[in-house]
Amino acid sequence: MTDSIEHAVRALLAELVPSSPSAAPGQNMLAPNARCDAGETPLWRAHAGPATLFVHGWNDTHRIWRQFAQDFIVNSRPVLLMDLPGHGASKSADFGGEAAGQSVYTVCEAEAPIDAIIAHSFGCVATANALKRGAKADYVILIAPPVLGWAESKRRIGVDPAALQRALEIVAASGGGEIGPFDFEAALSNFAGKLLFVGSDADTVCPLDDIAAVAAKLAGAEVCGVSGLDHRELCLDRNVLANLRAFLGYD
Repeated sequence: MTDSIEHAVRALLAELVPSSPSAAPGQNMLAPNARCDAGETPLWRAHAGPATLFVHGWNDTHRIWRQFAQDFIVNSRPVLLMDLPGHGASKSADFGGEAAGQSVYTVCEAEAPIDAIIAHSFGCVATANALKRGAKADYVILIAPPVLGWAESKRRIGVDPAALQRALEIVAASGGGEIGPFDFEAALSNFAGKLLFVGSDADTVCPLDDIAAVAAKLAGAEVCGVSGLDHRELCLDRNVLANLRAFLGYD
């Protein structure tokens, strides 16, 4: 294996371990007295009553929601912000999709009733796993859900095939298997609330067409497609926020 491929393999494997920024008390969106952990999950609440739970994605923290959640808060809408396992203020060493789903489920049980869940990227996997476990919410919004899976996403963007193959072999040898697409259809098949998928035609990580294809398999699911926004910008754009508020009946 050449040095360049070896370097690429190390970089790929590093992506599979979260390295999100820490969330020291002075860096959190809300004041320390807003913290109300659910089990081992760092959790912050603004306003009493049935809340909207915001679930961040891979290598992020609750601070990604600084535009969306703050809009809810200033309009006196109850908000819950959390850090997924292995991210931000979380001390958990188990950061996979199952652990993340358990974390979201625990929050939903502890803070019930939940009005809505708004999730981004890997947070969509966590949310779907929580709903599969029986978490309840009236509305669920999945922004840029990773419908391709990690391996296929890397293939689509042109990662060196030799490096990707070697990385997958290492993952398989460790018991991880190929990192394939998450089955959103199966996880959400029993969800009885209103479901919205959000994607952008400029998101190469989670392509809009593939998101729409998954949504089409779920009865009643809606799709909101936008133009020109990359994967992370979808959580920061004021027009996307306006679409979410309309879906939730706030406008």
